[in-house]
Amino acid sequence: MNNTLASPPPPARHALRIVGGLAVLMVALSLLPLPDRTLAPETYLPLHTVLETLAVVISAMIFATVWSLRHESLAPCTMLLACVFLGSALLDVSHALSYAGMPDYVTPGSTEKAILFWLAARLLVALGLLAFAWQSRALARRTHSPALILAAVLVPVALVHLAILGNAAWLPRTYVPGQGLTGFKVGSEYVLITLYLLAAFKLWQRLREPGFPNAALFFMAAAIAAMSEVFFARYARASDLYNLVGHLYKVLAFVYLYRAAFANTVRQPYGQLRTALTRQRAMLAALPDLLFVVDGEGRYLEVHAGSAGGLLAGADGLIGKTVKDVMRPREAQTVLQALQEAGHQGISRGKIIALELPGGELRSFELSVARAMVDEGDRPLFVVISRDVTKREKTAQTLRMFSYAVAQSPATIIITDLDARITYVNPAFAQHTGYGASEVMGRNPRLLKSGKTSEATYRAMWSELVQGRPWRGEVINLTRAGEETVDLLLIHPLRDATGAVTHYLSYQIDVTAEREASRRIEHLVNYDQLTGLPSRRKLMRIFEQMAQQRAHMALLWIDLDHFKDINDSLGHGVGDQLLVQTARRLRAALDEQDIVSRHSGDEFTLLLPDAQADEAMRTAQRLLKLLCEPMQFAEHTISSTASIGVALFPHDGRDFEALLKSAEAAAYQVKQQGRNHACLFTAQMQERATRLLALNNALKQALANGELHLVYQPQQDLVTGAIIGAEALLRWTHPRWGAISPAEFIPLAESNGLIIPIGEWVLRTALGQLRQWLDAGLPPMVLAVNLSAVQFGQANLPALVHHALREADVPAQRLALELTEAAALKAPNAAAQHMQELRALGVQLAIDDFGTGYSSLSYLKRFKIHKLKIDQSFVHDIHVDPDDQAIVVAIIQLARGLGVRTIAEGVETAEQRDFLLEHGCTEIQGYHLSQPLAAPQFAQFVQQHRASGPGR
Repeated sequence: MNNTLASPPPPARHALRIVGGLAVLMVALSLLPLPDRTLAPETYLPLHTVLETLAVVISAMIFATVWSLRHESLAPCTMLLACVFLGSALLDVSHALSYAGMPDYVTPGSTEKAILFWLAARLLVALGLLAFAWQSRALARRTHSPALILAAVLVPVALVHLAILGNAAWLPRTYVPGQGLTGFKVGSEYVLITLYLLAAFKLWQRLREPGFPNAALFFMAAAIAAMSEVFFARYARASDLYNLVGHLYKVLAFVYLYRAAFANTVRQPYGQLRTALTRQRAMLAALPDLLFVVDGEGRYLEVHAGSAGGLLAGADGLIGKTVKDVMRPREAQTVLQALQEAGHQGISRGKIIALELPGGELRSFELSVARAMVDEGDRPLFVVISRDVTKREKTAQTLRMFSYAVAQSPATIIITDLDARITYVNPAFAQHTGYGASEVMGRNPRLLKSGKTSEATYRAMWSELVQGRPWRGEVINLTRAGEETVDLLLIHPLRDATGAVTHYLSYQIDVTAEREASRRIEHLVNYDQLTGLPSRRKLMRIFEQMAQQRAHMALLWIDLDHFKDINDSLGHGVGDQLLVQTARRLRAALDEQDIVSRHSGDEFTLLLPDAQADEAMRTAQRLLKLLCEPMQFAEHTISSTASIGVALFPHDGRDFEALLKSAEAAAYQVKQQGRNHACLFTAQMQERATRLLALNNALKQALANGELHLVYQPQQDLVTGAIIGAEALLRWTHPRWGAISPAEFIPLAESNGLIIPIGEWVLRTALGQLRQWLDAGLPPMVLAVNLSAVQFGQANLPALVHHALREADVPAQRLALELTEAAALKAPNAAAQHMQELRALGVQLAIDDFGTGYSSLSYLKRFKIHKLKIDQSFVHDIHVDPDDQAIVVAIIQLARGLGVRTIAEGVETAEQRDFLLEHGCTEIQGYHLSQPLAAPQFAQFVQQHRASGPGR
């Protein structure tokens, strides 16, 4: 809304009330009939003289007040207005002295002479007020000499005096005795009224301007002056009552002008000074820093603690002391150096001192010193601001530490901007890639691309990064020398204080050696090293993929007849050549989609996609004829036969293990019937399935009937020979069937869900037994408990383990949980979470049957396990089988690289133990050390072993 229409501020409302009241009085005096308005000269002249004298005094006071402050910063045009009132005072003196009846004032007095001085004075005041009201900001910014302004006013005043006192005959007539005021006089008064009203209007508009103080008082003065001129335009005789009232209004207008001028020049500046002092004290009180005023010798003259007063006990006691009195020499010298620097340069910044506070805490303070303004000849003074920068210094130290950590990190670190331009690389980058930092600044990391990483990988990476999410993955890069490296990348978006992404941080680890080892292990595990055929595990993965897409498949179990006799009579070399030649014949005789695998020893398996019974049997007969053909090995000619069992998917088994067992059962049937032919799995072979069903039903009652028990197989440290722990093994003794193999009933328990309550019973029973052994004085040992994949999938597993440990009062580090690779990789994210929570409890973690599963090194590194357990299938022939030796050595080296221990199970001979010891395996268990023992026998075994002394 326009300022003229908005609600006026309180000073304006007060001014309106006064101006309104005076206006009403003016109207009343103008309208009310008065019997006789003329005063006698002897009455009028003294009153007129007194009023004019009062007006002159007020005008002089206005000038004197402002002129005395001419060297200060005054409000714009204030000096002009003061000089105008000095001129008005001079003209009003001449006006008062020129009245008829007054002594001669140069020339004889007359009413007309007095009116001329009067009109000149009023015009000067009106023009001065108008200039003051209409002053512009440009004019306000210009500075004028007070003497020049005074001269500009007094010269016209002097000219007016010369004109009126010299020869007034040529000037217009203003008053005719007996007739009253002339038209010129009345017209002049209305011109003055108009000028005053224009000034009042402009002053009213400027009421809300913060840079125009006391505008309300100036507005009142202009408005009242305009009303005074109304009376001067209406009187009939010089001694008229209207003339006298007009003088009263004029004096009142001058009073308000004086109040405004006094407020502008004296009261307001002092008020501003008080406000500034109050603000300064508040600022000093709120200042978070310590402020001191000291002399050149470092002597404290003033101390302002402000809001940092808690840092300075006994501040008053510093006054008069020097910095040498209150600081250690080194800190005092730093302060004096800052004072000397400020003395020469005017300011000193950045010097830091360490001070011990009253409570003994050591804090860092940064000094800012400025030379204070003093009179010439006075001693120099300095203002010292001491800021507590302890947190900043600690932060800087932390940042320096982080900088050192980044610079010295063995991993490659790259920082890029949002356009993927490199802005930082650490020294490890140069060591890894061969590129210097100066060579890659501003370039894109694509200079490392080898072309062997799929574009889909990079698209997936950018898809995550542009959404502000981190990305993790592997890429194949190329060094400056042209060498390929496999790099594990973890790229994080970097955000500023507002949360906006500004850069990308790439943390890069060279995993080339690990991936090469992984590929080697994967090849060792998934392919037969002798024949190059897929292993049983590889075949199982192929089967699982095909089972999702195909309705029918056939699996052939091929077992060479009397192969052991060939090994025993002609040697393993000839036997190996026979296996290699057999593998070649099988591969050459099959279609491309058929998969042939070496199962173990002299056993091969063949997977025929989409084949049914007739086709599978025809293929089996064809292979029998092929394998019967003689093979020449140096001087030996060998004819070999085979027994082939055929099982059909899904009729004879819906999963790989079931189908494999059916095919193996059929081949076993062939061997029983004389070998060298093929046989389909039939209903008569279901007896074992019937047994499994019976076992499944009986197992549901085994725990409740107390048929389950634990035995404990000792574990030995190969280096020290000490018994360091045991593996708790579950056994089932049925009242009718006797001892039942875990290989039979544990898969049943996993499939029907009984493994959950049984597993919990095993854990609590084993920990309870361990507590008894410890109480009986057995040495501290680690008890290993197996977890199935079903158990490991429980959401409450960590809580269950924690409760069982607390219930048995067994330290968590005395429990080792073993799980297979398949169990861990079934749900890797959940597995990683479980393992993290179990490690937090202090429980040890081991991967059982390592090498028989997928052997994913990335997940193995992520899981952070404590121990790898080498499967007994690799240990059994370790002293004679180069393939098993290679696998075991690779596993041991991998574990050593990851910083974990290895334990080999199924160690049955001294040769196996010595091989494992020689190649760095740390622990063993097996029949060579001891068979699984019941709890009392295990305790006795440990005591006897300890009594006889450690040994291997």
